[in-house]
Amino acid sequence: MISIPADGVRLRDFRREDLAQYKSLRSDPKFQRFYSEEDSATNKAEELLAMFITQSDEIPRSKYQLAVVSPSGELMGSCGIRIESPRHASIGCELGRQWQGAGAARDAGNALIEFGFVELGLHRIYAETISENKAAIKLCHAFGMKIESERVNDRFFKGRMWNTIVLSISENEWHARKKSA
Repeated sequence: MISIPADGVRLRDFRREDLAQYKSLRSDPKFQRFYSEEDSATNKAEELLAMFITQSDEIPRSKYQLAVVSPSGELMGSCGIRIESPRHASIGCELGRQWQGAGAARDAGNALIEFGFVELGLHRIYAETISENKAAIKLCHAFGMKIESERVNDRFFKGRMWNTIVLSISENEWHARKKSA
């Protein structure tokens, strides 16, 4: 079972007993703002949690969608890193609204990026988000990521087209950033 300490939070594998809290986080309408109707469905939290638990048992493991928990053990959200191709991975974080803006996503993401470069031997980590999700873009910039590309009219949900942005950081950029900090 994976457990990664971070400043102010801990990342760990999901457990079945996380379901009630995870469902509660995902059911908030503002939380769902940049999710499709399918990803906002009431049963989606159950499907995702089951998938995260299954992924944690895979050998070799390539997907690490981890629970973000407070020092008291309360589920705050999730943060994941998924190996997409050799030495390349995507990252994403989702936190309940009560923890947004408090630094927990930044702390969790930084710990996961370090895990990716140090433990998984990655060369590039990227994130993809809806262009209007300014908080996610700001978070990626806090990780040292830079915008690589924008795809116009890339997704359709909630009755409209959405643009997406891809941001990334390389292993060399991450090391240089760590060295200067």
